Amino acid sequence: MFSFPEITSSFYMTAAPILVLVTGAMITLLQSVSRRFGSRPAVEFVMWVTMVSAIAAAAVIPGEQVGHLAGGLLSGTMSRFAQLLILAIAAFVMLMVRDHHTGPAFFRGELSSIFLMLLSGMLMMVASDDLVSLFVGLELASIGLYVVIGYLQPNRRSQEGAIKYFILGSVAAAILLFGFALLYASCGTMRLSGIVANLPSVASHGWARLGALMTLAGLGFKLALVPFHMWAPDAYESAPTAITAFMATTVKVMILVMALRLFAGSFSTMAEVWYPALVVLAVLSMIVGNIMALVQSSLKRMLAYSSIAHSGYMAVAVCALSSAGSGLPVRAILFYLLSYVLVSLGAFGVVMALETPDNDQLTIDDLSGLAKKSPWIAFAMTVFMFSFAGMPPTAGFIGKFFVFNAALSNHLYGLVLIGVIGSSISLFYYLRLVVRMYMSEPVAPFGTVRAVVPGISLTNALLAFAVLATLLLGTALPGVAMERLVRTSADVVARK
Repeated sequence: MFSFPEITSSFYMTAAPILVLVTGAMITLLQSVSRRFGSRPAVEFVMWVTMVSAIAAAAVIPGEQVGHLAGGLLSGTMSRFAQLLILAIAAFVMLMVRDHHTGPAFFRGELSSIFLMLLSGMLMMVASDDLVSLFVGLELASIGLYVVIGYLQPNRRSQEGAIKYFILGSVAAAILLFGFALLYASCGTMRLSGIVANLPSVASHGWARLGALMTLAGLGFKLALVPFHMWAPDAYESAPTAITAFMATTVKVMILVMALRLFAGSFSTMAEVWYPALVVLAVLSMIVGNIMALVQSSLKRMLAYSSIAHSGYMAVAVCALSSAGSGLPVRAILFYLLSYVLVSLGAFGVVMALETPDNDQLTIDDLSGLAKKSPWIAFAMTVFMFSFAGMPPTAGFIGKFFVFNAALSNHLYGLVLIGVIGSSISLFYYLRLVVRMYMSEPVAPFGTVRAVVPGISLTNALLAFAVLATLLLGTALPGVAMERLVRTSADVVARK
């Protein structure tokens, strides 16, 4: 018999960040039709009040225990970690875009409303324990991204990228939803907690196996794993850089949190089904992503293929969940994700700092001789490239060390070998950019990047924070971060 879920104070506390964002989205949407309250400062003020309130609400959610609440929302350390990370990324992007030439367009009522709504979808997804609310959150976030890619800077290139992303994303969503339907048909419940309990008894059933594989395919698309990566280079290149930075980081956060809940919990009893397929996806992503990045001349397109390769490294740690008896793979994924988010925001922040309205599609040649024009920006980009390549003393080195250690602990020697080969390939295109900045003269007529000198400015402060955090996570703070992640991963590991 159907009964409405009980709405309690605990539910409102857990749903508070989402409710705050939805309220802010409605207010900014109303501002877009108001002459008096629709100015950029007024919209920006409402956005910041909404963001600060959402961060405060997410920070006070009780995270010591896991609780299943009305509407399928999940209260736990993993949910709070993911929500705070997504909100921090959004705040970083909002701050960077203030000094960017797309700032006036970004802080418009309708765009701000869409941005806050897609944020609410992301927060709903990472805190969901129900397949329906999980899919609703995913699609709310995805549709919002389709819109802002083509609407923030409406031109043929961005609209073409948005349409490609929309078409391929719709196909992937259909595959993922069909996988969810097969899991529901096999287990008789929409709750992930119920699937964890029921799946072992039906793990040999064909529907359950097909549902797991189709779910993996849908997640592979969202994570841009080869061969589901076709959308990423075009979407990353055509989108405004602020949206590219946001998309490249937040999407990975919400998909990896969902993957951890599925593969460390529900699918752990079906490792023989999804493990071989995920190994193939990880190998292809690490090799194809790095090789394709070698031949790119567009800076954002190179970073897109680099992102595909990094998705492959994260998939290596997910593969380790198939036989892990501890939380090491979970903590390795979370640390790698944290370092990747930090370095990606910094790298795309550098791109935003250098772009001009006449040159918003930077090539690698555009950065030739950058050290002479903007030595501070060249140094920041060098740190980020070293971290992407996994070179000490950066967060990227520690992140890859933890991922490969988790794989070695579970005897995945072949995956580690391919990961090391992929990292060696990546050294060429990362260091090539450093060589261009420090050892080449500007190539006319490409020397059109904006000169950014050290000083007191919002852009410099954000980049300085990213550089400092990247170096600290690679030297003084990895132990502290892993200790925190032990508590964060506790509710996921407990499901195994």
